[in-house]
Amino acid sequence: MKTTNTQHNLKPVRLAFLAALMLITFVAAVPLTSSAQTPQAQTEQPLVNAVTQTLKGVLIASSVLQEGNLQIAVPESCRFTLALQPDQKAIEGRRISEINFNREDNTCDALFEVGEPAAESSPSSAELANQANTSSASSEAEPIRTDDLTGGGAAANDSLDEPLTTTQSAGYLKTWWIDPVGITVNSVQDSTTWKWRGTGHCVTGISGGYVLTWFRPSGWRLLSNSWNNSYNCTETTSASTVLYDNPVFCAFVTTYASYHPNMVNGRQNGDLVGTWNDRVYGSACVNLLRFRMQLKRTQN
Repeated sequence: MKTTNTQHNLKPVRLAFLAALMLITFVAAVPLTSSAQTPQAQTEQPLVNAVTQTLKGVLIASSVLQEGNLQIAVPESCRFTLALQPDQKAIEGRRISEINFNREDNTCDALFEVGEPAAESSPSSAELANQANTSSASSEAEPIRTDDLTGGGAAANDSLDEPLTTTQSAGYLKTWWIDPVGITVNSVQDSTTWKWRGTGHCVTGISGGYVLTWFRPSGWRLLSNSWNNSYNCTETTSASTVLYDNPVFCAFVTTYASYHPNMVNGRQNGDLVGTWNDRVYGSACVNLLRFRMQLKRTQN
């Protein structure tokens, strides 16, 4: 039996009420911030070659998150994946429906507008005006044990006499939420750089990185984050698990935004793979936030 999540479609009147409520709360919070952090809306450009597509994912069961002395009830969510082949540069997805959950087979799906970004990606004006609320890091990728992953096949293939072309590629997955006036309220971006020679030949992880942003003028805060940057024979992994909260966004009822995880992989065949499981919950105002993702190859 197919069911939908608890974020029901609201009537226009109620949506207008929630928008007004959020605006009142935002105005009340603004005096606590500096004038350098004035909110600036981001204008979204239409996607190139856009299509409406149903993306299918894996259902992630509800859970209880222990954050210090705080216990947070996390509703069920959906983990989606998209990939770029070596000859593909970028793809952007904008979710345009609620997520449908099928608990009988632990799957889920949602409608996305999917296409190519119209221009080079850059931080939104809201993010640029709010650089103090950014966290980032980069490092060399850490190797992990690959004994059980090579199965002897990669080692055998690597010993062949035929010359192999080694390609270095790089890319990132960025996911984010925007509010009704187009401000990016929080985001997570993970990147990876790796060398590959084709299916059956082990990858070499070069480096990885992450960038987190949260829009403090409307009350968003970074509650916790962790990052994994590693590689094995099959793929590189750069993955962030992040939790933001906002105690004033919706009439002082706390709203949460979780990224669990935001992950990008570089594969043996050169594919750049992005996986995300993003969720906003805790208050009625989550219905006003819109989800966006972008997977982009920055090198080869």
